[in-house]
Amino acid sequence: MHERTDESSNAFAPHFFEHLAKRDVHPATPEADHAGPWRVVKLHGDGPPLYACYALGERAPRMTFEAPDLAYLAAATLHVTDRPHRFRWHRDGDGRLHLLHDGDPVATARRQGESLAQDLTRLADLRVQPLALAQFLLAIPDEVLKRTGEILMQRLRGSVRTL
Repeated sequence: MHERTDESSNAFAPHFFEHLAKRDVHPATPEADHAGPWRVVKLHGDGPPLYACYALGERAPRMTFEAPDLAYLAAATLHVTDRPHRFRWHRDGDGRLHLLHDGDPVATARRQGESLAQDLTRLADLRVQPLALAQFLLAIPDEVLKRTGEILMQRLRGSVRTL
């Protein structure tokens, strides 16, 4: 669907993985091998092609889209939306807010973002599900993916400290 070029400044080039191998590795979760039941299929018929999201074992699609990128974005979202929330907020006796991840405090905040805990759960789940992440990347426009690759490569080389 998307053509990728091998540029030395882009993290989506083969040597990117050499740089990744040099960084500290975060522990993997068992979920990393199980990407979930959602798949995207191109439907052919009398009209323009449609792209359908199917759940594992279902014969009829849950949703159909005219644009393939939206179908891939929906599939990536469906992979992670029905999972339990692994992040949540807890207020201690002094009124401070603590962000908990699987029950362990990971951050302290002055204010609670309305959906930050839910959003962090979704992104954390997305990063350990290869198929969902691949579907998300298929939904990204080429220009954005190219710029993201450039930023990642700069960060891996240590030339960029913040986005």
